[in-house]
Amino acid sequence: MTESTSRAPYIVVVGVDFEKTGDDALADALRLVREHPNDELHAVHVVKLGGDHHSASELAKIERQMADAAENLEVRVHNICEAIFPDEIWEQNVHFHVRVGDPADELHQVAVDYDGDLLVVGTHARTGLKKLLLGSVAQHLMEISCLPVLVAREKHFEGLKRSDKADAPRPGESLSEGFHRAEHVSFGGRGKHIAGLL
Repeated sequence: MTESTSRAPYIVVVGVDFEKTGDDALADALRLVREHPNDELHAVHVVKLGGDHHSASELAKIERQMADAAENLEVRVHNICEAIFPDEIWEQNVHFHVRVGDPADELHQVAVDYDGDLLVVGTHARTGLKKLLLGSVAQHLMEISCLPVLVAREKHFEGLKRSDKADAPRPGESLSEGFHRAEHVSFGGRGKHIAGLL
């Protein structure tokens, strides 16, 4: 049995807001599913409701926004994929969703509807008053979610100093000494090796 047929697909739902934050989330989600062709990526864009969404003109506007979002979502996924894996040709199960409503609620609902294993969202990294006034999709998702939420941010360590002692000591060792050990560890398949017979 091959790896791709031996386990159920891992389903990653990612919020794509057509901003840098959504691109960061999408890049992390693609990296997660990339190694397993059977896994699924569900890219979701949510059109926020505003004003009187019961008038004919507002409904027509929402319809146009949804059509534009559907086209832009597919292009965005392809562009981010080409940017992070420029020289690779590969296939992935990708589903494109455009929903209308509150972004956190709709992302969560897609995860529920498709039995998602992980939600990935970006963040503007607002703090304090800005966060309280503007809200946070990531924060709301962490409060309501019934599955793990990964908050993606751009990696940047500029201006940060590395630790002199990066690792905690082992029990009985001096607190001023750090400990680090790395090795290649094999998991699973115990019965396939002679050691598994012992």
